[in-house]
Amino acid sequence: MKEAVLVTYMGAPSSTKEIKPFLYRLFSDRDLINFGVPPFLQKPLAYLIATFRAPKVKPQYEAIGGGSPLVANTLEQVRLVEERLGLKTYTGMLYSEPLLERVANEIGVDEVDKLYHITLYPQFSYGTVGACIRDVEKLLPGKVALIKHVKSWADNPLYIQWIVDHLKKKLTKLSQKETAVLFSAHSIPAYFVKEKNDPYPQEIRSTVREVMKAFPGFTYRISYQSKVGPIEWLKPTTEEVLYRLKKEGFKNVVVFPVSFVSEHIETLYELDVEYGKLARALGIKYYRIRLNHKHPLLISAIVDEINKLRKE
Repeated sequence: MKEAVLVTYMGAPSSTKEIKPFLYRLFSDRDLINFGVPPFLQKPLAYLIATFRAPKVKPQYEAIGGGSPLVANTLEQVRLVEERLGLKTYTGMLYSEPLLERVANEIGVDEVDKLYHITLYPQFSYGTVGACIRDVEKLLPGKVALIKHVKSWADNPLYIQWIVDHLKKKLTKLSQKETAVLFSAHSIPAYFVKEKNDPYPQEIRSTVREVMKAFPGFTYRISYQSKVGPIEWLKPTTEEVLYRLKKEGFKNVVVFPVSFVSEHIETLYELDVEYGKLARALGIKYYRIRLNHKHPLLISAIVDEINKLRKE
């Protein structure tokens, strides 16, 4: 039996030329963002939003080097996973290159019998992990005899320790009384929770609870960032929580991007530039923890989840 691994992610524009196609694919996905219009209007509306939004976000990508490093970071992670497992490991993105639909054909040509699939979203949401599983199940049956999915690794001990190690370096130098830890997670549309009972907020809370067992004297908060489109998203926003922490008298805020496993536009621009500027304006010392996407603990967590599937 020929075994292989597939790592999926939504992807990101690696250059400014890729911004509009990426946004169009993203907003065309009705399972990810339902604008409340009839299905036949989803793509035309997605095209309009992508057309108007692309020029607005282009300066943000230019400010971080001309494109998102997410795809390059993912390819590095996948290489390390492949080395550790000794299994061919493919990378497929939903909305940017390397597109999953092309990777699926490559997997078929390679005549893989067993495929172990994991996303780089530790916490399950129907809009992220669910979308990746949906597309894998749509594109790969008939090409692979058996597909197994990792649906969540939010409480993987190695992943938890990866976050703890990141925070420890900063928190050991700061006053517990004057410091708050802010876990900023990527938001999802509010109707996912209301209508689908999406477990994402619960899994974010679970991850954070496990992490904070290592720092019992510190206050912590959870917030949500990266709202897009004219619909309601999860709250409270990261901006709102920064204002609250200021009112509560905290002098230091240590920010960890809890739903992310590598740097990209939401960390490098939204957290570093936009919220960093806000925190300084509020008189808060703002420490944003940078993510080591090649850290052995993170790679070990991914490998651990794949090995669990192999033993089933």
